[in-house]
Amino acid sequence: MSQRPQPQTIVNVDGFNFYYGALKGNPDLKWLDYRELAVRLLRGHHVEAVKYFTARVQDRRDDRGLAQRLGVYIRALEEHSGVEVHLGQFKHREKNLPLVRGYRSGKIKMARVVHTEEKGSDVSLGAHLVRGACHKNMDVALVFSNDSDLQTPATMAEGEGIAVVTVNPHKQSEQPRRLLSGDKRTLKRKLLEQCQLPDPVIGVKGSKIHRPKEWRA
Repeated sequence: MSQRPQPQTIVNVDGFNFYYGALKGNPDLKWLDYRELAVRLLRGHHVEAVKYFTARVQDRRDDRGLAQRLGVYIRALEEHSGVEVHLGQFKHREKNLPLVRGYRSGKIKMARVVHTEEKGSDVSLGAHLVRGACHKNMDVALVFSNDSDLQTPATMAEGEGIAVVTVNPHKQSEQPRRLLSGDKRTLKRKLLEQCQLPDPVIGVKGSKIHRPKEWRA
């Protein structure tokens, strides 16, 4: 009897969803290798591609190195793990919003705030998921996200016979609306610690890409 071939798996990472769920406030985990993480979560699978959906951030007045750090990280993912990076847009705009205290008491007071918003990543991820399912270029889609806006693409992919595995980077209590699938995996801090990129990453031309000092334990 011939051995069954490894399931062909494409990994889709919702970058900001994952960051806010599992990495924010944990600088020692931010040098994460998503390919290695996928391999460990789905042992026996062949990871055909890893697609990372994010956006170029802008420096803040209190953090002038924000954009530079993300750029270094993206380059490290591309060079070391062959990750495909798909960029949306990150926008800042002024907006009037109600203050919590006044809103709860019924005496609404408005404040002018700087509202930051990432646009396009979830739409792009969903489109890639459906396209891959329709073209049958994978057996399994691994989705790192808990964004319920991706439910329709995930359900459509399953309807095309693709096994969708979701990984929720958030604590269950913090996300009442969850992305559902026929299979799911859970994250543990120890696993994230074990799946960090090397420091430095050696580029294809021999260049060294160092982990930002702010991300070191």
